[in-house]
Amino acid sequence: MSPSVACLDTSVLVKLLVAEEGSEVAHELAERLYSAGRPIIAPAWTWAEVGSVLLKKARSGDIGEAELAQAWDTYRAYPVLYLDSAELRETAWALAAQFALPTLYDATFLACVQLVAPDDGEFWTADRALLRSLGKARPAYVRELGA
Repeated sequence: MSPSVACLDTSVLVKLLVAEEGSEVAHELAERLYSAGRPIIAPAWTWAEVGSVLLKKARSGDIGEAELAQAWDTYRAYPVLYLDSAELRETAWALAAQFALPTLYDATFLACVQLVAPDDGEFWTADRALLRSLGKARPAYVRELGA
């Protein structure tokens, strides 16, 4: 049996790239996942969202240009399997409606796990607003970084 997938949302991925609150926990998680041979999945556009967050951090002075370049190079080297399909988009739409999510971004991360490994996959997030939106009825595969 192959190891189950894990989906890391942008809030977790950025913590792997720049030093901020929760970075140490994110690195421990990534090490556990990679050591176990667990594939990392994400929506096809995740690279653009991660890059946008990094650019915003650089423009606001939170990170310097050298750190920006290093973070981007590091991210591009991550072995992430990017997913996109009509079924993924439909599932994301349904999840956004089910949980009254304000955007499809979060719903698409959830849809990745819902479609690929709903029984034993994991979706990791550090986004407290998302966790509040999902409430107590959140899918069993949702995990909070650091909890």
